Amino acid sequence: MSTLPAARATPPGERVEAVTVRRGDLVVDFRDNAQSPALLSGIQSLRNLRHAANFDAYDPDGRGSSAGLNFEHIISGRSDEANRFSPRHGPYACYHVPDSDTVTLVRLADDSPWKMASTMRYTVVAPHYVDFEFRCIPQDAARFGPRGYGIFFWANYMNQVSDVALNFRGVARPGESESWIAATAPPGHPDYIGGGTYRHVDAPALEYDENHNFKLNVWSYDQPRYARPFYYGRADHDMALTLMFDRGYTDVDEIRFSLFKFKVNDEQRKPAWDFQYVIHQVAAGREYGFRGRLAWTRFVSPTECRREYDAWAACLNAPQKTSQ
Repeated sequence: MSTLPAARATPPGERVEAVTVRRGDLVVDFRDNAQSPALLSGIQSLRNLRHAANFDAYDPDGRGSSAGLNFEHIISGRSDEANRFSPRHGPYACYHVPDSDTVTLVRLADDSPWKMASTMRYTVVAPHYVDFEFRCIPQDAARFGPRGYGIFFWANYMNQVSDVALNFRGVARPGESESWIAATAPPGHPDYIGGGTYRHVDAPALEYDENHNFKLNVWSYDQPRYARPFYYGRADHDMALTLMFDRGYTDVDEIRFSLFKFKVNDEQRKPAWDFQYVIHQVAAGREYGFRGRLAWTRFVSPTECRREYDAWAACLNAPQKTSQ
């Protein structure tokens, strides 16, 4: 059962435009959509005071470029003017209980061109985590067209990184053993524009209309594929961003990893380390969602990044205590 209120509900706390949460090693600035797309919703700044106090995980160089866990797109399998950037426009209210470590963004169905009510809850957890949970309730499944699926896309516009690659446990080719994959989003697909998306080993490709107006976020690489739902990337100052999720591929939904390199060139290495949540067949009135965890800390080793994921996944799967 979801730990969030229903996606139609208003969470507790005060409505604010921006708020800073300090917990453990982290200082995290959150904000709503009031100044979007100049200033984006979600995490505006993420710093680890212990390991890199003056280094923001997210690109600070321009308005609209510093953004983490930013709800960027909702995309269907057909051409639609709302495929691009709809969550960045219109009200996306931010609520915070004073002195708490939790911030919730709320989007009402009437404010979404997709008629999609949603909440995104962020909780800063010591020593270096941001837990997040997304819940949504579609009101009009017909908006997603005959293919029926919906892609929900989140962006992380990174500051300087030491290595552009997304690193995950996966398989390079069918039949091979699981190993570490350093995915760099190379060109080659006919719909490639600046990067691409990696899917789970069990996931088929999403089909989309030939005249689709936003193909770059729908197609995915056939290989390699990820086997475990987490990845890490290596940033400057020996820092690492790790993203982990409570699912990979199910009959109902899936997580996909995306890497875009629009700000990667000879002068800078500022990739977008992104992810997608896909509902395979949107049904009106049904609640969907997922949970995840972001870790922002000093890089130790790939083994340590996997240990972080394994420990968190074990907690998710542990039996819940009940009161007597």
